Amino acid sequence: MKKRICKKHLLYCFMIVVMFFVLAIAFTGCKEDTVINEVEGDIFVPEQYTTIQEAIDAAEEGDIIVVSPGTYVESINFNGKNITLRSIDPDNPEIRAETIIDAGGIGSVVTFANEESERAVLSGFTITGGSGQLETIEFDIDGEMQPETQYFGGGIFIGNNSSPTITNNIITNNVSELGGGIFIYVSSPTIIGNEITDNIATNGNGGLYIERSAVLLSKNSITNNSTGTSGGAIGINGDGEFPSIIEENNISNNLAENGGAIVLYRANPVIINNSIINNDARERGGGLYIILSSPTITANDISDNKAGISGGGVDIYFESAPVLEKNIIIGNSARYGGGVAVYTNSLPLIDSNTISDNRATHGGGIVIENSSPQIINNSIVGNIVELSGAGIFIQAGEALIEGNNFRNNEARRDGGGIFAILESIVTAKGNNFENNRASQGGAIRTTQGAILILQSPDDNIYIGNIPNDIIED
Repeated sequence: MKKRICKKHLLYCFMIVVMFFVLAIAFTGCKEDTVINEVEGDIFVPEQYTTIQEAIDAAEEGDIIVVSPGTYVESINFNGKNITLRSIDPDNPEIRAETIIDAGGIGSVVTFANEESERAVLSGFTITGGSGQLETIEFDIDGEMQPETQYFGGGIFIGNNSSPTITNNIITNNVSELGGGIFIYVSSPTIIGNEITDNIATNGNGGLYIERSAVLLSKNSITNNSTGTSGGAIGINGDGEFPSIIEENNISNNLAENGGAIVLYRANPVIINNSIINNDARERGGGLYIILSSPTITANDISDNKAGISGGGVDIYFESAPVLEKNIIIGNSARYGGGVAVYTNSLPLIDSNTISDNRATHGGGIVIENSSPQIINNSIVGNIVELSGAGIFIQAGEALIEGNNFRNNEARRDGGGIFAILESIVTAKGNNFENNRASQGGAIRTTQGAILILQSPDDNIYIGNIPNDIIED
């Protein structure tokens, strides 16, 4: 009997020993994993390094620096290192707001200028208090490369063929001469999911300035930026290795002399699926101001922008040939061209847009001068002008106007649908003119040598235009 009890006791003891041994191995494995993670993984600020720059200086290729919430009064430079610098939780808006890099008014807050690659990552910070980096940089000015010495990139400076990845940051309350929020020079960064707000540039481009670069600018909120010259939110001068892509951004409440939201000069970006709303230009291009450029502008909401002179929504100027297709251009205002203005030997294709409820003195929907656009398959509805050309006003130009729906446009004087003057040539075919109103020419009015070319027989449809359909002088 005693012998049997002893065997049970030994078996029980043996099982305890085995379980203890298994747990010890498991614990040792976890401990080893922890050690490996510490070796491969994170550098912590301020736990290991007091400043972010000290951590960057100590980091090696591929390291991850994790910064705890707090305010770090410093300007930092990645110095060519392809490392990740992030807050403890870049996806958390509260953490982004509480993890602050403040330059204290000295230099750019963050600098990438040593050929950093896309593996150089900045994520999850508030970037503020920058005043820009003093540099001498060559720019294309009127077709010639000329050096300019200014302060560039209040918040972030990107230059010298750098391609960093900038995500989930708040870039705010920075000031410089060019590129208040971000300055990009001959580089190819990826900029996704940031708030770029309340930045100021004294000489141009309050939010971002992009010079001869290939930028992916996606899903950002670019708001309340301002400049005394051009490009309240974004300015692009020239293309990089490939044209920049501007997609799915909210670009609103920005202010400039020209190009309240965006200004393009000799640049051909793809601008797609953005909300470009409630921006203000004191002179030209409340939404976009396009010069010597041929961008593709597709499926954007370009609404409630205003310009003091021309192009409340879009101003196309000086030998530009953009493609505007499938955009909503609604509720914009200017003296000339409430929705769209086309000037000086420009050749745009304006295709399948909704151009409605815009207001102007001339050309509520579209104004054209000394240019030759193709205007096809658009809905041009409910535009209002104080004088002539509620739908389209054309002066000394030549336009193909085909397959459009002109409805409920109203001119206090002439040309509810179309007004043509000064030897313009208008080819109008396959359009629908319905319930447009003017003092003369509810649908179409031509005068002072303008020529109207219609199909034979006329294939436009006229319904309920007041007081008449066509008046030609």
